[in-house]
Amino acid sequence: MKKGLYVFALFSWLLLTGMGELTGEPDNSIPTPDKNFDATFIDNQDVTVKCTQVSMDGEIFVWGKKGKGTVTISFEKIKAIEFIGGDKFVTAEVELTDGKKVKIAVDNDKEFFGNLEFGTFQIEARDLKKIIF
Repeated sequence: MKKGLYVFALFSWLLLTGMGELTGEPDNSIPTPDKNFDATFIDNQDVTVKCTQVSMDGEIFVWGKKGKGTVTISFEKIKAIEFIGGDKFVTAEVELTDGKKVKIAVDNDKEFFGNLEFGTFQIEARDLKKIIF
């Protein structure tokens, strides 16, 4: 009987301590990339936010599908990215610093992060219109 009570108490504690993630409130910390990239985010409501230490899921490249393959493009080579919404994926038209453009499919729920003067910023690909580096 005591063993069952201990298991129940442990399970309850684990459940309750993990509930902070369920509140929908943003986390105050974001991934810090190895190299600093500044970018301006423009969301689907035309709200503009300028950030430092920009990353995509903590990485300093954008990645997505091109056909059956996976493509990664370093932020160093990107001038801007325009997003066109879709059901599961958004089409990301990546304008490179040399003027060429590449289209890739990015998961809607991929997150971009950055630091602001007054805090942190995070946004999902589905909510983006454009990123300018």
